[in-house]
Amino acid sequence: MSDLNEIKADFNYRNPLKEGEAKPAFGLQEEDPSMPNHKSYKKIIQNARLKDFSLETSGFELISHESLVSNFYDDLEVTQIYYPEMSKLVKDKTKADEVHIVSHITRNEAQAESGERKGAHRLVHNDFTPNFKNTLEPLLEETNSKPEKILVFNLWRRFDKDGLDAPFAVCDSRTVSEKELIPTDLHNYLEGQEDSLTVEIFQSSYSENHKWNYYPKMNRNEVLMFKTYDSTLNPFMPTLHSAFDDNSLKNKKVSPRESLEVRAICFFN
Repeated sequence: MSDLNEIKADFNYRNPLKEGEAKPAFGLQEEDPSMPNHKSYKKIIQNARLKDFSLETSGFELISHESLVSNFYDDLEVTQIYYPEMSKLVKDKTKADEVHIVSHITRNEAQAESGERKGAHRLVHNDFTPNFKNTLEPLLEETNSKPEKILVFNLWRRFDKDGLDAPFAVCDSRTVSEKELIPTDLHNYLEGQEDSLTVEIFQSSYSENHKWNYYPKMNRNEVLMFKTYDSTLNPFMPTLHSAFDDNSLKNKKVSPRESLEVRAICFFN
């Protein structure tokens, strides 16, 4: 990885919708790998380790955390050990009254080539839109909850050997505006799980204002926590995110990126 304070890389942005164009959707058919509705733009990515970012200001924060999980590919171990660990971390960080860890994805760049697992997601997006409150209604009814505020966070951890392949970038939420956000239906969310459903996500068209950041050489004892939903903000400016490729590594041998992400729903009564 470059030792410079910033690097430049390609980010895949959604083309702005044309007049009369239908709402975009993923999951109804196999996606065209050429991504005809998207365009790649070069963006500067700052080394976030050199600055002071926080959930309250930029929408993301790096947190030191040592997990007791020995195998992040063991779904049972993840649900029984990692979920409670992340629930405690989020509750300590946010002071939420309730924290629900609802899903996880373990990614592996090498295994993605054979379709065994998902790989890094190289698309500028946010996991949810303000419509996520409607998606949450069944959970609210099930738990008999009537929270005054709901926040959702993604907690992302990589655990490969050197932390170089396919880094993860987050966009400072203060540099995002409504005009570039594109609501998109994502079908078969939580695919393979019993409660698979459809959610609305944000794609984003290109903006020169977007300020991208990443934490070089993240390791298994670090968690990147970032906000993907806030019921109190109108408008809600999400923490756009995407994997990217560091071109300086093209001719170098690095370990394939391995990562784990969970989603935490927080209720404040």
